[in-house]
Amino acid sequence: MPEPGRALMHARFRVPSDLRYTDLFHLVLNQMALEVQIPEDRLDWVTLSLREALNNAVLHGNKKDPSKFIEVEMEATEEEFIIRVWDEGPGFDQKALGDPRDPENLFRPNGRGIFLIRQLMDHVEFLRDDAGHFGLEMRVTLSKQDNQEAMHE
Repeated sequence: MPEPGRALMHARFRVPSDLRYTDLFHLVLNQMALEVQIPEDRLDWVTLSLREALNNAVLHGNKKDPSKFIEVEMEATEEEFIIRVWDEGPGFDQKALGDPRDPENLFRPNGRGIFLIRQLMDHVEFLRDDAGHFGLEMRVTLSKQDNQEAMHE
């Protein structure tokens, strides 16, 4: 039995900043979800959150610059599934994001992705690594009962 909090699975990918890789990460997420028992009713939410984070990294973080890279990490422990999406952009002040439900923001083309991610995931945190890369960490809690049943199959 692994130690609590220790990674059961960990995948890390670094690809050029291009939206065509979104489907690759979707496939990896689906495969990992089968292995670690992401609750079925949550998988669509996790998938949408990953897609939004990738779009933000490519379009806003790296400004569609193909010479820059995005990095995606997916990690599963017994307790949670963690996704980190990194870009080479300068980051942003998350306090400056307006609520897309406010009347003055209804017709703005940006700002809904982070809002959705915050609504759909259990924990969201913005990160900065030692190299200066900007990241978004998203966590979803795994059902302990589902995990125990999967271990006994």
